[in-house]
Amino acid sequence: MSKGGNQVSTTSIDPDIKSAFLTNFAQAQGVAGALPVQQFAGYNPLYQAGEQQIVNQSLTPFTGQEIGAFMNPYQQEVIDRSLGDIESSRQMQDLRDRQAATQARAFGGSRQGVQSSLTNAAALKQAADLSANLRNQGFGQATQLAQYARGQNLQGGQNVMALGGARQAFEQQQLDAIRNIGLQKLRIVQSSLGASPANLGGSVSTPYTRNVASGALGGALAGGQMFGPIGAIGGGILGLLG
Repeated sequence: MSKGGNQVSTTSIDPDIKSAFLTNFAQAQGVAGALPVQQFAGYNPLYQAGEQQIVNQSLTPFTGQEIGAFMNPYQQEVIDRSLGDIESSRQMQDLRDRQAATQARAFGGSRQGVQSSLTNAAALKQAADLSANLRNQGFGQATQLAQYARGQNLQGGQNVMALGGARQAFEQQQLDAIRNIGLQKLRIVQSSLGASPANLGGSVSTPYTRNVASGALGGALAGGQMFGPIGAIGGGILGLLG
């Protein structure tokens, strides 16, 4: 309280507001204390399986055995049939050569022998070239298939890792959502604590009044005790003046 001029100023806190403030403060402490420790989702088994597949595939050397698994099982049959066709052509050509030699009266001679050798050599060369080309073609196709399969295995591992990572992220969102419930409550309470309600610490001014009679009587009694009758008169006058 302070007195200045003819007014008295007092400062006070509304008891209801103070009670609500303390209640909110206690609630904030309770919410903060109940907040769970922040958790992090672990690696998903799918992610680990995909990672292991990539590691295994990357560490496995690319060998002929892997290529052999993709060789055409009917390749030899194709080669045998092709060689049979070449042999049939050779025999037909040899027959024509014999007929021509007979007509020329050169059957069994050196000229026929040379022609027969040329026919056989041509057939053998054709058979060798065809066989080599077919085998080389089959090996190339098997190599491409093996490389493609290896790439698909690596891509499959990456896809599984991506799926595992997505599930891990979803699990993390769930953990964060559970913790955010408490954080949202705490923010609401904190916002109420930070508010400045009206009249939280208001000042009230009231008029200051004098009691003239009481002042004169008090002054006269004090003056009489100290200075006798004359003092009583003087004290009464001073009491009137306030």
